[in-house]
Amino acid sequence: MAKWLLGSCATLALALPCWALGEQAVTAGRVAEGTPRNKAATHSEVADLLEAKVRAAWTAFKNKDADAYGKFLADDFQAVESDGEGERSRLHVLGEVRHCMYTDYLLQFFQVQPLGPDYAFVTYESSMQFPKGSPLRFRRVFVGELWANRSGQWRMLRYQETVVR
Repeated sequence: MAKWLLGSCATLALALPCWALGEQAVTAGRVAEGTPRNKAATHSEVADLLEAKVRAAWTAFKNKDADAYGKFLADDFQAVESDGEGERSRLHVLGEVRHCMYTDYLLQFFQVQPLGPDYAFVTYESSMQFPKGSPLRFRRVFVGELWANRSGQWRMLRYQETVVR
């Protein structure tokens, strides 16, 4: 009987640490599984936020509201449009807002690629409509924008558009 009791105690003494390690592995697995979901939720939140900002920026531009549009741009913002006129500074683009010619637009096919905690690359397609009688009636462009989170505020750093044929 003493041998049986000693054997049972030894088995239990060996089994408890193994069971505890198994529980830690399961718990670690749950944490590890939860982490990507948390990151995905954060990515989704950033994607939704940036899409909303892009849409609001386009609305401000269409309404010729340079002050509202300027709130979306970083101080060192640069743009390259599809007209072949080269790079434009923030001040140049804000001057263009007052001369906006499109009357309607459709933004679609948004994709947001995080580039670290404070940067994201946003791509989408824009279909613009211009007034009747203008030399260009419709234009479709593919847009790529680099956004940066500076002091808790997402601002557009770069804008690049390419004509879609």
